[in-house]
Amino acid sequence: MNIDRKKRLLGITFVAAFLFMALSPALGVAQITAPKGLNVGPSVDKVVFRVVVGNDQLVLALQGGVVDLHDGFFNPDTYAVLDADPNLNIVDDVLRNGYGHIKINTAKAPMNWTAFRRAFAFAYDKARVQTDIFLGLSQLHDSLVVATNDLFCIEDQLEWHYYNPEVAMGNQLLDDAGFDIDPISGFRNDPNGNPIHIEVAYSPSSPAIAGGSAQVGVDALRAMHIDADTNQEDFNTYISNLDQHGDYDMIFFATTFYGKDLDWMVYEFGSEWADVPYQNPTNFRNETVDIALQAILDSVTYEDAYDACAEVQRLLHYEVPTLIIYENMYLQAYRNDQFTGIVPDAGRYVHGKWTLNKIHKLDGTYGGTVSVALGQEPDSFNIFTTNSGYSAEVLNTIWSSLYDFGPDLNPYPVLAESYLEETHADNTDVPIGHHRFTIDIIQNATWSDGTHLTAEDVAFTFTYLFESGALGNPGGVDLGNLVAAYAPSTYRVVVEYGVESYWNFGTWAYKTIIPKHIFEPGAGIGYEGWNTWNPEFNPADPNVNLGPYVFTDMEAGEFYEVTHNPLWAYYPQDRIEPTGPTTPTTPTDGGGGIDYTLAIVAGAVGAAVVILVGGFVLLRQK
Repeated sequence: MNIDRKKRLLGITFVAAFLFMALSPALGVAQITAPKGLNVGPSVDKVVFRVVVGNDQLVLALQGGVVDLHDGFFNPDTYAVLDADPNLNIVDDVLRNGYGHIKINTAKAPMNWTAFRRAFAFAYDKARVQTDIFLGLSQLHDSLVVATNDLFCIEDQLEWHYYNPEVAMGNQLLDDAGFDIDPISGFRNDPNGNPIHIEVAYSPSSPAIAGGSAQVGVDALRAMHIDADTNQEDFNTYISNLDQHGDYDMIFFATTFYGKDLDWMVYEFGSEWADVPYQNPTNFRNETVDIALQAILDSVTYEDAYDACAEVQRLLHYEVPTLIIYENMYLQAYRNDQFTGIVPDAGRYVHGKWTLNKIHKLDGTYGGTVSVALGQEPDSFNIFTTNSGYSAEVLNTIWSSLYDFGPDLNPYPVLAESYLEETHADNTDVPIGHHRFTIDIIQNATWSDGTHLTAEDVAFTFTYLFESGALGNPGGVDLGNLVAAYAPSTYRVVVEYGVESYWNFGTWAYKTIIPKHIFEPGAGIGYEGWNTWNPEFNPADPNVNLGPYVFTDMEAGEFYEVTHNPLWAYYPQDRIEPTGPTTPTTPTDGGGGIDYTLAIVAGAVGAAVVILVGGFVLLRQK
């Protein structure tokens, strides 16, 4: 950690020294490593996700044993209460791989003026959020790239910061841009003479943190003579406004990132995506930024990627389509009286999928039910449309990808056994300028209905996303350079890109794999059904998925239950043997001799040899 970052992390702490010492002996950042055998599990019988809204209710649920874990973080002012409970352990040394921020609707006056957004950024009091709301358990931050992303964050290289309130600077920017003060109302009008009223929306599930951060925003606006109020708005309502480019002014939002790739910024801020559902929620358009974003996509080496990402960070730091408010320590508590096996995780934290794989009873025996609090009701269990982290908590237990993000945020194999990466320089069969990945998948994976997973499912996943992407599926946006995918054998799949790119691995490795026999046209959901598919639990028509758990019960808005899957490929061998069908373990290709010559067949949808592709992500992290 460099000196500037230490100052940013610790300097403000001394202002609240008494409060902070009562909370924690030191503010440090834990170093996360990925243990072996993360996939093996689960050891418990069930996980029940219970909707618990509000910090006070969460504290009571933890103390009363209603829940064993929770999905978010508790308010810093309840630290002492939870720390005094001998049945609870507290995690307070993990800096969040994400941040709280305010999204600004740049398509709507007066937010469409850069001067207005910059004035708001200068006037906003981030230091107040750190002292009054987080009691020192957070870090001042400006860049759209989190401080925990040691590959790309340039926070300490930015020429100026919005850390402390500079209201005079904000007022000057507004004066210079023609935002005059109305002598009758006392509030500013926009440069066209129109009166201004700004609403800063936030979720009712977090009145202290989200509501407090929104109120700091309102106070900053009023300090510059702008009429403004907070608006406590239903989570699903403002998510819909962001996803569908609805009518809003500003929305407080919190984002957690899993990996370190930054190609998501193209879809978050690129002009091309300003009218596309589920993309570019701030409706931001800027030609200069677009050129820099394209340079991100065109990067071949890490050095290229770093330079492009640094330039985008600098440009967006000036334009402020999104104002970062804080990067906080992820404060979580969990019960220690029944279970152990918590996995520290820099991306998903103590309640994540790796913990739910490894958690087990104190005596080491199998069984038991773990309860996890969800801070809000999930919006949907459709993996193509959900934009809710609450939905993702459940979905992460029942779906799988070829690779996932390990606790250290590095790729961790799940359905993939290994992969080979080649360009023309490595293999002359690869066309010049192309980028090929040959992936061998595990051979004992079984869908929850007993059907074997094969490379055909992997290849079809990309086909489905390509075809449904043309019908509006947002998951197809990040695979524009992927020209073909095919299954040369039962457990081997090849994906190939028409360009060499630093980001290509991430665009195939983390895609949720879907069952071909359930989604293929004419036999299942079909391409047109991508957004009408409603995969909530239905005992008469159970979902088919592949993960450590299966969906077994729910009461909307109350609880969502998943039960251990005896067909899971990494099911513990010393548990009761599964009763499902066995899977052959001998590769059909004999370990070699496969001809990987590419043959692109235009429109060969669903073909067994070569298929065109698209793609999607389980939770779109931007």
